[in-house]
Formats: sequence, C-alpha cells, structure tokens
Amino acid sequence: MALGCMLAQIDDLGKERAIYYLKFDIQYVSQKSIKGSIVANHLASLPTFENRPVDDDFPNEEFVTMTSLSRWCMYFDGAANQSGYGIGVLLVSPHNDHISRSVRLTFFDRHPITNNIVEYEACILGLETALELGIRQIKVFGDSNLVLKQIQGDWKTRDVKLRPYHAYLEFLVARFDDLRYVHLPRA
Repeated sequence: MALGCMLAQIDDLGKERAIYYLKFDIQYVSQKSIKGSIVANHLASLPTFENRPVDDDFPNEEFVTMTSLSRWCMYFDGAANQSGYGIGVLLVSPHNDHISRSVRLTFFDRHPITNNIVEYEACILGLETALELGIRQIKVFGDSNLVLKQIQGDWKTRDVKLRPYHAYLEFLVARFDDLRYVHLPRA
C-alpha cells in the first residue's frame, strides 16, 4: 500500500495550493484487532499447495497467552465554590461504555477547603471505583496539574492539608498494574 501526503497553503483567493507532496510506502497494521491479526499472520505465513490441508498448529501453543492492549480511561474533576463542593468521575471502557459518578461533599474540618483538596477527592473516587470494578490498567485524565504532577512525583506535596490525600492516592496507585496520566487544560 502507498499513502500520499500533501502540504497545502490557502492563497489570497481562499484556494488551496499544493506546496509539497510526499508518497510513503507504509504497511498498515490495525491496533484494535491484535488477537485476530496474530491468527491471520500465522495463517498467511503457511505455505499452501493444492490438495494439501493447511497445517494450522501454533508452535508451543500452551505457552501463548493473549492480552488486551486496550485500556480504560478515567476523567475526574472537582469544584469548590460558594454553593458547596462537588466531584465528578467518568470511566470509559475499551468498548466505549460509560460509568459516571458524582458526589456532593460535606467537610467538617476547621481549615478552609481548597479546590486542590476537592480535586484530590475526585481522583480518589475515580481510582476507588476502578479498583472496585477490577480495573488494573487505566489512563487518567484531569485538569488539576497539581494533583497529576504530585502523584507522578514531579512536584513535592508541601501543603500539609494535602499530604493525607496524597498518601492515600499513592496507596491506591500502587494497586494498579499500569496507570498513565494526561493533563487536560481547563479550557
């Protein structure tokens, strides 16, 4: 297969003009059907002759295991304002099923509650929900750069009020096999 690529620029009249054109010799491999491609690649590699059955035995098949490369995604967000405190979590399965949770929080502490505390609460709720569902591989999306940087160890947790949340979040993170973080800008 060949794939073409063109770099174009819009001129003063609003028409696209080709600036540069490439052609690449690229082999397309679908990432969604890894299991099927393993079988197809194996069968395609077998020599076939007329009147001869295909030998479709896998060598050492008792050692072959299949694992799914797709993972769950988790989106979390928290809000602290005059109306109160609320958190929301959305879990999206590899098959695009959605599980959402939202909670209105009430705090009885004497110290003022910050938005960062509420963001930690949201992330904790999402990871607890994922663990309850038996999810061990997840990609976490959040707009709280502070929470994500602190849990990755890039930033220290200096605020004394955040340390218990951070410690509990580290405990939850250790129970996952694979956890990835993506910061989503608030915009």
